[in-house]
Amino acid sequence: MTQRGQLSGAAVAGACVAALALLPLEAWLLMLVMGAVHSIAAAVPAVGFGTSVLLVVGLNMLTGYARKFFGRK
Repeated sequence: MTQRGQLSGAAVAGACVAALALLPLEAWLLMLVMGAVHSIAAAVPAVGFGTSVLLVVGLNMLTGYARKFFGRK
């Protein structure tokens, strides 16, 4: 961090790399959970890996927008 409390470029780049590295893991876990729930209740759709990736990206975007809207950092 710099003196004024702003993140340095290396910290931002590291956070982006970490988020991209964890994206497939999050999507895989979501796919497994949705498959398990689908085996119990047929009303829950079974989704593939690509759909899981898109869902995770969308949920992350919604979380970011909600944090901005409600003023949380």
